[in-house]
Amino acid sequence: MLRLSALTVAGCLVVSFPIQALAGTPPANVADATKKLESVRAALTAAVAKIQVDPPANADLDAALVAVDALKDTLADGAPFETQDLDYARLVLTARKELRTQREYVEQRRANIAIFDLRRKIDAAVATLDEKAGKVSAKDVAPDDLDAARAAAAAVKKLLGEGKAFTKQDPKFATFVTETEAKATQKEKAIDDRWVQLSADKQKGQLEDSRKALAAALGDLESGFADAKFEAADKAVAALAKQVEQGKPLEDREKAYKAEADKARAELTQARAKMDDAVASAGVSRVKTELDPANESLVASAKALRAKKPTPEQLTEAKTAAFVARKLVDKYDPQGARSPAIAKYLDGVKKTLVEVEQNLQLRSLDVARADLSAALKNLEKRLPSDEEFAEAKAALLVLDKTADAAPGKDPSLAAAVADARWASKEAKATLEKRRYQVDLTRQHDAVETARKAAQALVTELQKAKATEAQFAEAEAAVKNVAAVLEAGKAFVKLDRDYGAFDVDTKARITDLNDKIARRRVVLTAVDARALLAEMVATAKGRIEAARAASATDADVTEAQKSLEAIDKALEARAALEKQDFGYGAGAEKTRNELYKLLDALEGARQARGLRAATGDALMAATAAIEAAANVDVSRKQKDLYDSAAQKLKTCKDEGPKLLEDNPKLGSIDVLVGGAPMKPAEVIAQCTTKAEGMPELQKQAVARVRFDDGPRKTYEAAVALLSAGKKSEALAQFNECFAFASIEKQRFPEYLERKYAAGGTTFTLPELQQACDQQRKALKGK
Repeated sequence: MLRLSALTVAGCLVVSFPIQALAGTPPANVADATKKLESVRAALTAAVAKIQVDPPANADLDAALVAVDALKDTLADGAPFETQDLDYARLVLTARKELRTQREYVEQRRANIAIFDLRRKIDAAVATLDEKAGKVSAKDVAPDDLDAARAAAAAVKKLLGEGKAFTKQDPKFATFVTETEAKATQKEKAIDDRWVQLSADKQKGQLEDSRKALAAALGDLESGFADAKFEAADKAVAALAKQVEQGKPLEDREKAYKAEADKARAELTQARAKMDDAVASAGVSRVKTELDPANESLVASAKALRAKKPTPEQLTEAKTAAFVARKLVDKYDPQGARSPAIAKYLDGVKKTLVEVEQNLQLRSLDVARADLSAALKNLEKRLPSDEEFAEAKAALLVLDKTADAAPGKDPSLAAAVADARWASKEAKATLEKRRYQVDLTRQHDAVETARKAAQALVTELQKAKATEAQFAEAEAAVKNVAAVLEAGKAFVKLDRDYGAFDVDTKARITDLNDKIARRRVVLTAVDARALLAEMVATAKGRIEAARAASATDADVTEAQKSLEAIDKALEARAALEKQDFGYGAGAEKTRNELYKLLDALEGARQARGLRAATGDALMAATAAIEAAANVDVSRKQKDLYDSAAQKLKTCKDEGPKLLEDNPKLGSIDVLVGGAPMKPAEVIAQCTTKAEGMPELQKQAVARVRFDDGPRKTYEAAVALLSAGKKSEALAQFNECFAFASIEKQRFPEYLERKYAAGGTTFTLPELQQACDQQRKALKGK
C-alpha cells in the first residue's frame, strides 16, 4: 500500500484543516456524530471527484488520502453511538463500505500516477544509458565517457529500485521493471568489460615499455660491468616487478594480458640471474678499490673516538668518514646480496661503521644533554628572559631528536638513550615549573608596578588643586591596575600567596578609587563654595541696582535671575552637601542669605512697582499732554489725552494702595524729570493734573466730532461744487448743516472756539451759516 511521506502528510494537514478539525473533535451525542459523519463523507466524495481527471494534481491526491483518513477517524470517534441508535448504525455501515472502496480507489490512483511518472523517468534514464553506452563502444573512448556511462547505469538501477515498490499493484509495470533491469545489467556488464579491455590494453603497453627498459639495461650490463649500469638494471627490475603487480587484478579477466604478465615474470627471473652472474664476474676487488680509502678513514676515526676526549676536528672527520662509508655501503648492498665475497667484505666495513656511528651517537647525546643543562642553568635566575626560555626549549628539542635518531634496538646505545629520555622528561618538568614561576613573578611585578604608579598619582592629587587631566590620569592608572590584575586571574587558584595578593590589590583599588572620589568631592566643594560666594555677591549688586531710584524693570528682572541662578546652583549640588561638611555648611549659609536677598528683591520689586505706577506714570502723562497740545490730528490728540488721563488715574489710584500695603515705601525717592520726590508728592501732582484732564478730553472729543462731521462734509461739498457736481454738493451741505446743529446742542460752551476747515477757520455757528448759505444758493438755482 502506498503511503505518504511525513512532509507530504504535514502539507495535507494544512490544506485539509477543516476536515481534520471536524474529524478530530469527539461528537457529544448521536445527532452530532451523524452530522460530522455526513460532513466528512461529503468531503471525501468531493476529494475523490477531483482526482478522477487525468492527470490529477499531486495536491488533490494528497487531499483525497487525508479525507480517507478523516473518515476513518470519524468512524472511530462515533463508535460508542452505533449500539445506541439504529439509524446511525446503518449510516456507519454504509460509510464503512465507502471507506473501503474509496481508500482502494485513492491508493490505486496514487499508485497509477506514481507509476506513470516513474516510468517516464526510467525511459529517459534508459535513453541516456543507451547514448552513453554507445560512446563506450567506439574505438577511442575517453575516461570521462566511461564514467558517464557507469553513472547512467547507476541512475537506471536507482529508479528501478524505487519502482519495485509498485510492482504488486501493476503486473505490466512489474514486467517492465524486470525487463529493463535485465537490459541495464547487460549494458552495465558491457561497459565493465569495455573498461577491463581498455585497462588491459593500457597496462599491456606499460608492461611492454618496462620489459624493453629492462632488456636495454641488461644489454648495457653485459657489455661491461659498471656500478651505474648495475644500478640502472636494478631499477629496471624493480619497475617491471611493480608493473606486473599493478596489473595482477586484470589477469583473471583478460587472458591475453595474463600471458604477457607471465612472460614478464619469466624475464624478471632471468634478469636477476644475469645480474648475479655479472656481480660475481666483476669480483670484490672492484668494490675494494672504491671503498678501501673510506674504510681506512673510518678505521682511523674509530681509533680516535676511543680516546677519552677526542678533539673537535677528530669528531668532524669521524662524522664525514661515517657519512661517506654509509653511502658507499648502501650503494654496494644490492651487489652484496648477489655475491658472498662482496657481502663478506661489506660486513667488515659495516662493523667499523657501526662502531663509529654508535660512538658519534653517544657523544651527540652527551653534547645535547650538556647544552640542555647549561640552558636550564640560565633559567635559575629570578627573571630569565623569553629568549633564554626559547633556548632551553630548543636544547630540549635537540636532545629529543638526537635520542629519536639513535637505533632503537642497539644494546650499546640503549642505556644512553634511556638516560637521555629521562633527562628530557625531567627537563620538561623543570621547564614548565620554571615557566610558571617566572610568569607568576612577572605578573606579581606588573601588578605591583601598576599599584605604585596609581598610588603616586593619587597621592599627587592630595597635594594641590588638581586639574581634571590629573584626575583622569589617576583614574586611568587605577583602571590599569584592575586590567593588569585581571590578566593574571588564572594564578589566583594556582598559588595561595598570589590569591591573597589579588584580594589585597582589589581592596587597594577600592581604596584608591575612594580617595580619588573624596578628593574630587573636596575640590568640587571648594569650587562650589567659591561659585556660591561669587553668585551671592553678584546678586547683592544687582539687587542694589534694582533698589535705586533710577532702576528699571530690567534691573529687577536681572536681580531675580541672579537669585534663581543661586537656587539652581544649590539644587544641582544638593548631593554634595552630604558629601562635604564644609560645603554643606556654606550651602546652608547661602540658603539663609538667599531668603534675605529674596526679601530685599521683593522690596525692590515693590519700590519699582510704586515708581512705575507714580513717577513713570506722571512723566508719561505729562509728555502725552504736551504732545497733544501740538498735534494737528484731532483723533490722535484725543488718544494722547485719554492715555494721559489713564496714567494719571493709575498714579492717583494705585499709588495710595501700594503705600497702604507697604508704608515703608513712603520714604523712597521717586524720580520725576530727574528730580527726586517722595511718593506722596508725586501722587498729589498726579491728582492735580488728573482733575484738569476731563476738560481737555471733552475739548478733544468736540474737535474730533467737528472734524468727523461738519468739517468733513463741508470740505467734501466744496470739492464737489468745484467739480460741478451740484446735486452731490447739495447733499453734503445739508449734512454739514445737520451735523453743525447737533454739535451746537452737544457742546454749547465751545460755540466761540475756532476750528480749521476748508483752508480757513470757523466757529461752529459760522460753519453752519456758511453751509446754509451754500445750500440755499444751490436750491434757489
